[in-house]
Amino acid sequence: MKDAIPFVSPDSLEVTLETPHQGKIVGMGISKGITLIVGGGFHGKSTLLNALEKSVYNHIPGDGRENIVSSTEAVKIKAEDGRCVHHLNLENYINHLPQQGDTSDFSTQDASGSTSQAAWLQESVEAGASTLLIDEDTSATNFMIRDRRMQALVSKGDEPITPLVDRIGQLHSDLGISTIVVMGGSGDYFDVANTVIQMHDYQPIDVTLKAKEVVTQFPTGRENDSESALKTFKPRSFNANCLQSILADGKYRINAKGLHSLRFGKEFVDLSSLEQLESDSEVNAIGWLWFLLAQQPSWNSNPSKAFAQLLDSPNWYAAMPAQGDLAKPRVVDVMAALNRMRKSQFKVNH
Repeated sequence: MKDAIPFVSPDSLEVTLETPHQGKIVGMGISKGITLIVGGGFHGKSTLLNALEKSVYNHIPGDGRENIVSSTEAVKIKAEDGRCVHHLNLENYINHLPQQGDTSDFSTQDASGSTSQAAWLQESVEAGASTLLIDEDTSATNFMIRDRRMQALVSKGDEPITPLVDRIGQLHSDLGISTIVVMGGSGDYFDVANTVIQMHDYQPIDVTLKAKEVVTQFPTGRENDSESALKTFKPRSFNANCLQSILADGKYRINAKGLHSLRFGKEFVDLSSLEQLESDSEVNAIGWLWFLLAQQPSWNSNPSKAFAQLLDSPNWYAAMPAQGDLAKPRVVDVMAALNRMRKSQFKVNH
């Protein structure tokens, strides 16, 4: 960017990495755990998160962010009204729905904001995510937080949602999944944060100690809504035969429609919420990986593992049909796309 402001790490968060071709590079390190990015509007919070979400890939020299690196399996999630959810266990985040709705095997073709974000989180865990990236601006408020006053007005017995603030610590301690959250409106996350970075005039400041002082000085008084330990579930099985049927009905056409849509047979899958996809060649490869899975018989007990095996080889592309340009996708993105195809057939494994 013209007149861009160079990034400078706070001394307390500075780390040094040894690179194979550029020697030592010094910059800001974000440790595993729960990290908050806070600050006033327009000071660079979302810009920092965007840099992290795009750095799951190597950058080309000269693009301004080539020395940023994130965990390969870092996944950005958000609310996504209207998306489909296929036989997913959401009990960790949503339970006792009105009219005895069951969330241990939940399906819908029209998810709400909070339900869609809870589903994306659980799907990401199932697909092997190591880190969750979340921006408050694109999240469902009732999925993120329930403050003390709302708890007093609406009792826990009348609220089916266990907000993320009460599960985020368990995700790290029990599953080893870190979370980086851009947060501008709720200080309740200070209680669970390991690191707090304030963006000020596009520069990061380590305010972790100050945030701990704020917690002591201004206790929220809110109650933890997580009534049980974080549950773990077996991956869902997937019916490969449904892919074969969809392909046959659509004359075996597979191709990317830009970054935001994938044609698979007669189905068009909306990928517009998958902000970490980088090219239509990557979307094209996702479709052809589904084609390979469709060759397998009947139900696959762990589709994430199946895709990982297909992508594990340095010559992964050799097994792919020679149909258009291909760029290697991540397993988490292959699964995220598959979860958004409305005719996908999953089932819960007990």
